[in-house]
Amino acid sequence: MNAAFLPLALTAILAIVAVPGEARRLEPPNPGSPASAGGIRLAEQPAKAETDRPAGRPGGTGWIRAGMNTDRPMWGIRGGLLWGLPPRSGRFDGPRGLIRLRYPVLANGADDLLNFIAIEPMVQGRRGFSELEWSKLDGVRGKRLWVQEPGTSVGPTTELSAGRLTQLDTPVECLTVDVAVERFENGAHLRLSLSQRSDAPDELELAVHQEPDSAPIEYCILTATMGNKARARQLWLQNEVVSSLDLWPSYKDTGFAPHRLFPLDRLYRTAGNDVLAAITTNEIDPAAVDPFPAASHWRYAGFPVTQYWKKPLGTRPSDLHVAVNGRYTYWLSRQPIPGGVAFENFEMRERFYEGQRFIFGITRKTPHDLGFAKPSS
Repeated sequence: MNAAFLPLALTAILAIVAVPGEARRLEPPNPGSPASAGGIRLAEQPAKAETDRPAGRPGGTGWIRAGMNTDRPMWGIRGGLLWGLPPRSGRFDGPRGLIRLRYPVLANGADDLLNFIAIEPMVQGRRGFSELEWSKLDGVRGKRLWVQEPGTSVGPTTELSAGRLTQLDTPVECLTVDVAVERFENGAHLRLSLSQRSDAPDELELAVHQEPDSAPIEYCILTATMGNKARARQLWLQNEVVSSLDLWPSYKDTGFAPHRLFPLDRLYRTAGNDVLAAITTNEIDPAAVDPFPAASHWRYAGFPVTQYWKKPLGTRPSDLHVAVNGRYTYWLSRQPIPGGVAFENFEMRERFYEGQRFIFGITRKTPHDLGFAKPSS
């Protein structure tokens, strides 16, 4: 559900070295695995998270923790953002190699799968694809992701690790899960540290760590890959909103519309000097549209949300920028997206350095609530 990483030209505006790319491989799903109509391998109906059992509440937070109060590899906060890994067996909820992001947008507070995050490191201009590369461990498409306990080189005997819950400033708690990522074909070998704070229930922080035996990583791109489900067409920047309909006004192909890049000086900075970029739908009631009856996983059945990338204070180099691409038809189909071309991949990029951090959020808050200015008419 991603496009080729198109070469980035050397520009004074971005002040970065070009990031070369390669053709994205859009083969059909592995015929030996489950597949749904349209090419996306998702559950036929949105799967509700098993959050109805008592959640761990050491400090009053409704934590969801794998193996403790859910039998799925899922973590998060009740009523906020839930995040997870591909299950090794049981309920099928999408392609491998992707971090799942769920949010309670449905009736009665039920959650739905809204987006995925793919892991795509660059080594000598060659981009790895956690979703599309074949695993060397079991021959299945999609790199293996598993929980890795601190100080070990292998994952636990069970994928249902509860993670580490630590006390920060009273009464703030932080849940952290370390995720090992199978080595990529380009030689990149990395792990992620995923964490969520009780005072930021709508956000997931992703820190990237290079393993000692890895090839040198130039970029590690974490890309939110499913903007088409929300039919996101508005990109919120500093004092402007960019429409996908304006970026690609005549695009009607079945592939990916080319990337568009937005440098640091066009990105919104909060009062605390964090950097944000957000995407939203341009529809008042997206749930009123049944876009693709033959592939129910594309149905957005909840209220609108704001999805955003944030770069925390003190971790922002000068080459930070945002990239988006778009689609006119749903992935691996000829079915047009109702309302026209929408954003698909949504990325905040920078050159790799050890421990670099990004935050992805899904929230009920509007961009104005987050501090984005209303665009001038």
